[in-house]
Amino acid sequence: MAEDNLIECGDFDRYEKTGYLTEPYKIFHLRECKEQQFDFHYHDFYKIIYFVDGRVDYKVEGKTYHLKPYDFVLVGANVIHKPEIDGTVSYERYIIYLSEEFLAQDNEHGESLKYCFDKAAQSQNRVVHFAPESYEEIVGCLLRMEKIDSHRDMYMNDLLLKSAFLEFMVLFNRNVISQPKAFITTAAYHEKVIDVITYIQEHLTEEIDVDILAGHCYVSKYYLMRQFKEATGYSIHRYINEKRIQAARRMILSGMPATKACYECGFRDYSTFARRFKLIVGVSPSKLE
Repeated sequence: MAEDNLIECGDFDRYEKTGYLTEPYKIFHLRECKEQQFDFHYHDFYKIIYFVDGRVDYKVEGKTYHLKPYDFVLVGANVIHKPEIDGTVSYERYIIYLSEEFLAQDNEHGESLKYCFDKAAQSQNRVVHFAPESYEEIVGCLLRMEKIDSHRDMYMNDLLLKSAFLEFMVLFNRNVISQPKAFITTAAYHEKVIDVITYIQEHLTEEIDVDILAGHCYVSKYYLMRQFKEATGYSIHRYINEKRIQAARRMILSGMPATKACYECGFRDYSTFARRFKLIVGVSPSKLE
């Protein structure tokens, strides 16, 4: 096991803070025993965490998962999350970053490398724990990825690394398909918050405000606002705006004109949309066309 990969924290921090992945894929193996604080955040890439040891609660889109050794956490692009780490004990994990472009690859049957992330989003369960017999090939592939990544100067290492990442994703998805009950359903969450998140996802292009959501959940809007902020780190208003801008960004990058994306994702005024888009994405929507 490459010791330098265990301490490659600088690059990891850069990805976590900037939210941008410049390579199609990346692997880190980290082991630390220190106090760490993370804010709620999201990335434009996909992330898989393989939890080895420690005491960590992982918060993802309103749910809190108490991680156990050999859990895999699936964090899709633009999914709001943060870990809560007990820094008094060693925290060891593997982190795999995957770009949208890499996961967009499919085969002649149209099968997607994003299958596991899509299933996690559909079920709103983001942690997977496979049957024991599955780990030999999955973790074995993970260790090969780490080893190949540590020998970047060797002949055609880039092709070998790509094939290892592809093999890992195929094996992982096969096990998700063959073990549908592997998704952990025992997360702690506030039912009304999950109801609100589901409602927002299903009505993103429609008019949504706190009064509508409170009426949908049959609770006081002030109670709902407080519970939502506590569970997600975001106000309801900010959460809706972020999700709409994320949706618009995907539409524009796929070829849709910015003006059409504005209305497709629920905005009624282009100037308001453009201003919020630049604030969140960092560039104006027209720059992505």
